[in-house]
Amino acid sequence: MRLLVVADQAPHLPLPALVRAHAPDAVVTLGDLAADVLDPLWRYEVPILGVYGNHDDGRYLGAANTTDLHLATATLGGLTFTGFQGCVRYKRGAPLQYSQREASRLARGLPRADVLVTHSPPRGVHEEPGDRAHEGFDGLRAYVEAVQPRLHLHGHTPAPPRATVRIGATPVMHVVGHRLVELPGG
Repeated sequence: MRLLVVADQAPHLPLPALVRAHAPDAVVTLGDLAADVLDPLWRYEVPILGVYGNHDDGRYLGAANTTDLHLATATLGGLTFTGFQGCVRYKRGAPLQYSQREASRLARGLPRADVLVTHSPPRGVHEEPGDRAHEGFDGLRAYVEAVQPRLHLHGHTPAPPRATVRIGATPVMHVVGHRLVELPGG
């Protein structure tokens, strides 16, 4: 399965051009994108799966062909997907931000899935040292350790080298802009 994954900043090429060039089986958004970045995709029959980031308005995943994965599941090409939106609370009263305790409680309700799609990383992976806004979630780390999904995709944190880190058998992949990911079917 070929996934076109987008997060945190518009890709250097418009998404329709990337969809035409790469023919993905799905577009996966990891959040913090302006609605107009995804809007042109309604003309294509490619499914869009994703979660909101902490800077999103909480509305654009309601569009055609789009599935909001937050604490939900979707099946595509024999693979199951689930997701978790938002980031660690760093600003009082801000939407789509959670304390570690809230996130851990919510993450316990995540369904088992082959692919975990989140805005923030799990604790200890691709974090920004000393920056509360870019901490990973303990609850996501616990989920990955317990479930061992085939892949964990996240955005949110400042762009690191394109290194993929493993938690057990699970590759944890960070995306800023866009990235094409090939994943064998279920």
